[in-house]
Amino acid sequence: MTTSTTEVMEVKVWELKSGSVNDYAPLVFASDKDVESGMFDTSGASLSWSKKPKVEVFVEPGKKKPKPLADVSALTPGALAMNDRAKAALEPFLSRFGQFLEMDCAGEPRWFYNVTNVIPCIDEARSAKRPSGSIVKEAFFEDRLPVSAAVFKDPLTAAAVLYVNEAGKAALETIIAEAAIVGMALVELGPPPKKPRPRG
Repeated sequence: MTTSTTEVMEVKVWELKSGSVNDYAPLVFASDKDVESGMFDTSGASLSWSKKPKVEVFVEPGKKKPKPLADVSALTPGALAMNDRAKAALEPFLSRFGQFLEMDCAGEPRWFYNVTNVIPCIDEARSAKRPSGSIVKEAFFEDRLPVSAAVFKDPLTAAAVLYVNEAGKAALETIIAEAAIVGMALVELGPPPKKPRPRG
């Protein structure tokens, strides 16, 4: 009886992202020229910067003060932005899979984490897609997924999504808990679950 269960077990992959912008202030790029220059390319290529780009704390229109800043902030899809504290805790693990590039946020460093570990592992034929062709819920070629703890991207979704495998999720959760890092989320893939309709 036990052999049949191993066949249906799916290797779990999670999305690594910043926490909710409803709770914490995101960062925004100070210069459109920096963005247009391609220096924040999140396709998985290694980046080199000749200067520290400036980022700012986003203040909602009509509000005088921004929401509180987390250790890890939203900035752009496909990358993470973090403060010195988060970098110090996470760099020993995360630096194996990407690079930390320094930005300037009102005179304080913020670090752009760019994942360069690109693994073609999404099974496009089995993935759920929108009518436009973009992937809504990924299916993976399990034999291509890393076995040891890893953070990675796939070329199909590199510009938007950071993936982490089960072992990587366990490693990150330990670091996040021990260092009390705020603003980093590990979430299940796919669209957010629909709220059940009340039965009338």
